[in-house]
Amino acid sequence: MIHLLSAAGQAALLSLGLALMAPCQALAYTSDYGPGQALEEAQNAEAQRIGREQARLESPEYQAFLDEAARTLPVLSFDVNRFTLPGEAGVLVVVEGTGGSLCDVYVYEKTDQGWQQKLTAAGHLGMNGLNSHRTVGDKTTPIGVFQLNTPFGQAAPKKGFPKEYIQVNSSYVWSDASNRLVQDDREVQEAGEKVGTLPYIDYYDYVLDMGFNPQAIPNQGSALFLHCEGDYWLSTSGCVAIPRDAMETIMKLYGTWGAGHCFIALAPEGSFDSIYDTFGTNRGLSPGHDPLAAENSGKGI
Repeated sequence: MIHLLSAAGQAALLSLGLALMAPCQALAYTSDYGPGQALEEAQNAEAQRIGREQARLESPEYQAFLDEAARTLPVLSFDVNRFTLPGEAGVLVVVEGTGGSLCDVYVYEKTDQGWQQKLTAAGHLGMNGLNSHRTVGDKTTPIGVFQLNTPFGQAAPKKGFPKEYIQVNSSYVWSDASNRLVQDDREVQEAGEKVGTLPYIDYYDYVLDMGFNPQAIPNQGSALFLHCEGDYWLSTSGCVAIPRDAMETIMKLYGTWGAGHCFIALAPEGSFDSIYDTFGTNRGLSPGHDPLAAENSGKGI
C-alpha cells in the first residue's frame, strides 16, 4: 500500500515548520539597538541567538516532534501521479471507499506544478459499497477509472458552470436503453430515471454522469452519477453523493476545462494499484469484468 501525506497534511506540516522557524527569521532580520549599543555587539548577540535557534531546530527532540506530527496527519492510500490518463486531463476526482457505503472524495486540478488538490469531502456510495462486477439492482458503485460527462441538474446553473449544462425538468429521462440523457415529452416516456422529477429534488441539484458503461451493455447498470447529497439517505443505489458545495466546485472545474478533460477514479482504500492503468479498457466497465466475454464463453464461442 502506498501512503502519502495529503495536500492538507503537507500544508499543515509546512505551516508548523514555518511557525517554528519564525523566531529564527525574525532574529535574523530585525534588531533593536539601544542608546550607546555598539553595532558589533548587537550583531554578535543576534548570531548567538540564531545559533541557539538553529541548534533547537536540529535537535533530536525537534525531529521527534516532526516525526510524530507526520504520523498523526492525514495520509492517502493512493498516488495521484500514478493514474494513466489522456494528456488533456485537467480534473481528477478520486473516490476512496472507507468501508460500507462511506467514502472520502479528493478533487485535483492539473497545474504547471502537477496535480494540485482543490478540495476533500466525505461522501456516500451504493448501499453495498464498491464492486468490480456490478450488475443492475445490486446497489454497488463500480470500481475503475472513467470520464465524467453530461453536466445537468434540477437547479439553475451558476456562473462558471459548463456551457452545455442542462437544467432538467419532468420531460427529461436518463434512458436505460442508451445510458444517456434524453428529452421525452410523450405522455408515456421511455424506460429510465426521471431525473427532473420530485423524488430527486436536492439529490440531483447538480449532476455529472460518471461514465460507467458508455456502451449501455445490458444488465450492467445505467444512471450512475456523481451528485449532491440529500437530507435523508446515507447510501445510494450506486452513485456517489457528496455535499452540495463540493459538487458545485466540481461543476465549475468542469466548466473551466470542458468536456473530455474531467475524470473519476473509484476504489476501496488501499486497492488503487489495481486501477491506475485501466482507463479506457474493458468497454468502460470495471477492470477485469467482461460480461460479454463470459456470455460468449458460456455459449462455447
